[in-house]
Amino acid sequence: MSHGIHKDDVNRWFLVSNATPGEPGFVLFGYAGDFNVTEVETGQANLVTFFNEDELEAHIDGIAGADYYKDAVEDRDPRFQVPSGKYVPVDAIPEPEE
Repeated sequence: MSHGIHKDDVNRWFLVSNATPGEPGFVLFGYAGDFNVTEVETGQANLVTFFNEDELEAHIDGIAGADYYKDAVEDRDPRFQVPSGKYVPVDAIPEPEE
């Protein structure tokens, strides 16, 4: 069975997971792309969608623990579908000039 987020779905933030419970079951999470432009299609068992990044973050942290979402974005977790409107990867923050 296939699940997806269609171009006209206002819920643009998502979590795709498999049957494994908890954080090990995360397959992909993040932003589906611009409204009326991009879609997400998956054959995985579970797709949960959210209206905004705050809702996604709360859901992810509720499963995997406090700050998991923030750390995943900042550490460039390969399961995170960019971009984030809240966090920046740590290696993308410019070093202060001396």
